Amino acid sequence: MINESQKLIIQEGKTPAAVIAGPGTGKTFTIVKKVVDLVKNHNIPANKILITTFTKKAAAELNTRIISEFNKEGINTDLADLKIGNFHNLANIFLADYKKLDDKFFYNKVIDTQTEGYLLEKNIDRFYQIQGFKENIKGYEIYAIQNIFAKITNNLIDVNILENSDNIEEKLSYEIYKTQLNILEENQLLNFQLLLKKIYDLLADPIIGEEIRENIDYVIIDEYQDTNYIQQEIAFKLLKNKNIMVFGDDDQALYRFRGADPKNLLEFDKVCRQKLDTPANFYKLNINYRSNQAIIDLSQKFINFQKKSDEFTKNLLANDSEFNQNTIVRAKAGNFENLAKIIKLLNKEINLNQIAFLFPTLNNDYAKNLQSYLESQDLPVLNKASTKFFDAYEIKVLIYIFSKIFTSYPSNIGYQDGLSKDELDKLYFRRYIANIFDDQSFKSMEMDRFIDGFQNAKNISLSEVLYKSFNLPILKDILKEKLDTLKNQKALNNIAIFTQKVSEYEELFDKKNKNYYIEFIYGYLFYLYKTKAIKEAEDLPEENEAINFMTIHNAKGLEFDVVFVSGLNDYPRADKKTFLSDFEKISTDDGAERDFYRKYYTAFTRAKKLLVILDNSRDYRLSNFANTLADSSALKTIDFKKEIPKKEKPILAYTTDIEIYSTCPLKYKFLRKLSFRLPLSKSLEFGTNIHNLSEYIAKNPNRDLDDDFFQKLFKTNPNYKLPLENFKNRSFNLKASEVNYKADRNFYILQGNIDIVLVDNSILDIKTGSYDQKILESYENQLLTYKYLMEYNKENIKQMFIYFINKDELLEVKPSYFDIDFIDDIAKNIINANIYSKTTDTSKCKYCPMKYYCDRY
Repeated sequence: MINESQKLIIQEGKTPAAVIAGPGTGKTFTIVKKVVDLVKNHNIPANKILITTFTKKAAAELNTRIISEFNKEGINTDLADLKIGNFHNLANIFLADYKKLDDKFFYNKVIDTQTEGYLLEKNIDRFYQIQGFKENIKGYEIYAIQNIFAKITNNLIDVNILENSDNIEEKLSYEIYKTQLNILEENQLLNFQLLLKKIYDLLADPIIGEEIRENIDYVIIDEYQDTNYIQQEIAFKLLKNKNIMVFGDDDQALYRFRGADPKNLLEFDKVCRQKLDTPANFYKLNINYRSNQAIIDLSQKFINFQKKSDEFTKNLLANDSEFNQNTIVRAKAGNFENLAKIIKLLNKEINLNQIAFLFPTLNNDYAKNLQSYLESQDLPVLNKASTKFFDAYEIKVLIYIFSKIFTSYPSNIGYQDGLSKDELDKLYFRRYIANIFDDQSFKSMEMDRFIDGFQNAKNISLSEVLYKSFNLPILKDILKEKLDTLKNQKALNNIAIFTQKVSEYEELFDKKNKNYYIEFIYGYLFYLYKTKAIKEAEDLPEENEAINFMTIHNAKGLEFDVVFVSGLNDYPRADKKTFLSDFEKISTDDGAERDFYRKYYTAFTRAKKLLVILDNSRDYRLSNFANTLADSSALKTIDFKKEIPKKEKPILAYTTDIEIYSTCPLKYKFLRKLSFRLPLSKSLEFGTNIHNLSEYIAKNPNRDLDDDFFQKLFKTNPNYKLPLENFKNRSFNLKASEVNYKADRNFYILQGNIDIVLVDNSILDIKTGSYDQKILESYENQLLTYKYLMEYNKENIKQMFIYFINKDELLEVKPSYFDIDFIDDIAKNIINANIYSKTTDTSKCKYCPMKYYCDRY
């Protein structure tokens, strides 16, 4: 049912427009319906509507809901290359489409903040050599370096001004920025800020920018209150007209500490007048489908206490007009016994996963002690911000293996007076390793034999050690478990994370370094240990039968029947003048206090049926607010009911989902469901690079292989020459490359990425390896699937080819019977988690990393 406010936005909304969407007001529903209306009634192709979201999860949900709505409405539209993602995801797509043939052509790895932090610490001496660094950067050096880099990039600060400045801090900021940039470039890496800067530069290019804009007719930005300056500039540079609609709520702005600014929403009209020479249109979503009016009113009262005149006023109304004062109450935080009793009463009416405790931080004794107590009362807790990765039994087992193979028992584990923080951190880690060495539970004859087998080995791959260790009974017993309990999920997810961290290290650093193995333990793992960088449970699903413990920021975009909120020691921290403060575009007036109100307003409005404010808040704003509430509630007056967690329709790719499952369901469990990783092998790297270069050659047929770039490449990588010459001589007439097609199969969405579509609508799939009959059949099924996807999207296909580029062999795949029911059956098995059986065809195990676990090596 569409309400009048939604109907106005969907059917008559004029751009440029800002939609002020209060909590629980059906924002996602409105976006989906708006897209459907644009396609159905305004003839805008679906793939010419660009939508940015705050998270990948939100993007996947929008993709699914929009495609499903098209199917439901009977809309036949081209689903190729839908532009839905967060800013970084969309930037990656555009950068891949517009690669420059230069020394940075192969820069395609984006590292996260934690790995970047380790890389910077590894190179900290380079920063110490900068004049004025040690005098001006004291404590938390890595954070300060990253913060300066982010400020310069996110605020589009002209580095030439900083370089030539007489101001010591500005000059120092430039040197820090330049040093970090050099470190990233030397390692052929991008960070998240550079990713945005690169797409900004692409859009600023008069030719490429115009080409990108020609393929975008409408822009929708979600969570606009949490965008930063460069994201705002990118959003407007995407426009070839005034068709932009942003959705947001200044009262739910949570990320000013990261450089995001609610001013982007509050001053949207001003920016539209400046950039588009037209005023903005404003619309409001004010019917709340989530909470009781009592929760809404008291939340509004809290946020309005310090509301400024330039902020949007809201008048939120519950869809259910009944007012129940029992839906918001205060409780004694220190009475754990009573809290457990309340939860057990609630658990008779609702599932534990319908309950959440929200905190400003979970790195606090209260939250830790409460979790321990609840778990002692058989009330499981899913702590989304947990940093106990290195305390997990399975991780200690793996670290024991690596430490025994590559190092010896740590020395200097006794405490000494006068140690610095850095020295203490190292001492605690050495003690951690020593305790692992001393743990008798890890020791066995099988373990000794395994470790002895590597003692004289040279040039060992860390991943080889890791995956071979899965044959040990101590790890096999963990790996064999099903993903049917929170305990099993945590253990298996921890091992998956460890595989990812090993892969990242191997991809980043050269094994020829004499300290390579010791550095992995006492450098890389030590950095992750001391910074508590790994939040091991943050990606585990909320639908586990457990109480959710989250930070308020974790809960953004979520809702729960019952929400407990604790302010702990939180209070508004005054904004401090920091490096480059004068260059920041972010608003600072009353920022800290306003952010405080926004944070807890966001927390309160996650509650659907019952909001409980705990009385342990240090700050008077929260404690005074809690004191206005009743200290008891008649729970029988609240209409609780158990709910089955809603699962979005999954998007399954042919090559990475369907094909892997058909090879082996158990392989799917580890590689896809749990995301076990291997470092990029030389053959895979070669294949990826050949694909990218071939697509570039096809897009730029006048580019000669005799030019400097290719000659330099062939000199250092002679194996690239023959396949690229083969491809060049074929003179394929390209229409598009890396085209993503989707098809709605009702209970899932099938997608595939086609290497090359030729101008006659033939499709070409490039292969760099050799083949036998079995592999060829697999490739043929892949192309038949792509044919189905193109025809689903109303595109006729002329021919299908597999091109073996090394042999210059072009094989045509003839149209034949295509069994979509077979693919549907695999999809059902994936969705139903039938992922625990091994393939009976042992020949498929040869290149599987899990072959050691399966005893098929």
